[in-house]
Amino acid sequence: MLFDNNNVDLDFALLNLASQSSGMNNGISNMNGMNMMNKMFDKSNPNILPAKEGFLRGNMFKNEYVPYKNLTFINIVPKSNREAKLFNVMQYSFAINDLNLYLDLHPDDKEVMNLFEELVKEEKMAKKEYMESYGPLTVTESKGNKFTWIDSPWPWDDLGGSSYV
Repeated sequence: MLFDNNNVDLDFALLNLASQSSGMNNGISNMNGMNMMNKMFDKSNPNILPAKEGFLRGNMFKNEYVPYKNLTFINIVPKSNREAKLFNVMQYSFAINDLNLYLDLHPDDKEVMNLFEELVKEEKMAKKEYMESYGPLTVTESKGNKFTWIDSPWPWDDLGGSSYV
């Protein structure tokens, strides 16, 4: 592998890696029926992870996640309500994209298709909730007579939270 024969000493302990798997809680209130979604994942297909865990792992399928050596995914904890709402949008978007790839190869899988459709609904609700509170997520979502995209925080604006979620 990439680091196997190198003399590089990397200290991954600084990354605060979390080895939690299911039932992770980010400390923010239950948003957009997250408990209902977790139950739906467990019932419809036990091989598919909840959206949050799939997003953190980078893969929605339990049997496809293979950690590198002893490392695992990082548990991202939003530091504000704005970050929590954005994280919610991001996890649903990731889950939709990953299940879309699966459905490209398995178009007749009705269970995954139903789950995909539910996630699309959840993502729409999460986006609506975010935009009502904090403005547009993309440049095409500007409304009214004013171009409101410029009112959103810019990447270099320090909001006191994480720059990634």
